[in-house]
Amino acid sequence: MAVTTTEPATEPTAARPSTVPSSRSGAAAVSAGIVLLVAVLAVVDITQGTAAVGPSEVLKALTGRADPDDASVVVASRLPRMTAGLLVGAVLGMAGAVLQAVSRNVLASPDTLAVNAGSYLALGLAGATGVSLPMLASSGIAFVGGLAAAAVVLGLSGLGTGTVRLVLAGTALMLGLHSMTQALLLLFPEQTKGLYEWNQGSIAQNGFDGVLQMLPIALIGLIGLLLTARRVDALALGDDAARGLGVPVRATRLTVVVLAALLSAAAVTLAGPIGFVGLCAPALVRPLARRFRGFSRSRTAMPAAALTGAALVLGSDVLLRALIADDRSVAVPTGVVT
Repeated sequence: MAVTTTEPATEPTAARPSTVPSSRSGAAAVSAGIVLLVAVLAVVDITQGTAAVGPSEVLKALTGRADPDDASVVVASRLPRMTAGLLVGAVLGMAGAVLQAVSRNVLASPDTLAVNAGSYLALGLAGATGVSLPMLASSGIAFVGGLAAAAVVLGLSGLGTGTVRLVLAGTALMLGLHSMTQALLLLFPEQTKGLYEWNQGSIAQNGFDGVLQMLPIALIGLIGLLLTARRVDALALGDDAARGLGVPVRATRLTVVVLAALLSAAAVTLAGPIGFVGLCAPALVRPLARRFRGFSRSRTAMPAAALTGAALVLGSDVLLRALIADDRSVAVPTGVVT
């Protein structure tokens, strides 16, 4: 009897390698598309504002050929606002992505872990004393408050392993901290006068001072999280599997939470508590991992979430200024849209 040929069985295996380049090229194309979207939103954002400075005047200001008044508007207000939107969106997006990864919980974010609420309360307590603090000192206070809140939530929820417990603990603590902050605003109205408007989250800036002071802190957090990407991927397999791979589970989770709290503190100090960006940005990136394997690893998913967060914040600011008249949009913070 003749032996059946095995050639048909080899056809699927021969076709498999061709799917890898297409997956990688697809992930690269999607990443390029997100970068392009952020660039377009950034360009549109700097053309919007209360002053009658349109695209042509902005272009002249960027090339050094504009009227001094127009150049002052672009350099002192619009460019810092756009840069702050990029920075705040990026750090919140990456913080949310890594918190969801280490807790294995899609509802984890700087909001649900009460990081933003803790940072805001800490700054409210500092403001109630009447002492004027520089931005770096304010960032340190916000970091301590946010980290303390995250530690309480993670402790109550069993280090984030229970979805229901995490949401309940985070929501309860967030509401409690917000109530305490509101009490401070009522009891010390003069000392905390600026915190009420700042509470809504606004990327409006007066010059680059705030952005430049927060940039090193943000870079430390972003680079630190990228360096932990391999360990974060191991944690996604489960604590026991991660330990089997030689990953120090508790130390890794603690490091990641500290870095995420640092990023959130930088964002809160610069723009106030802008909500839902840290929750939505990873949620928008997550479906890409099912289509493109390049996004299944943290070292690519985290930067993608950062870019998506920047697009969300800038897009919200662009939408706000497109829907509301120029003379009124300045009084409405970006956080109202997010």
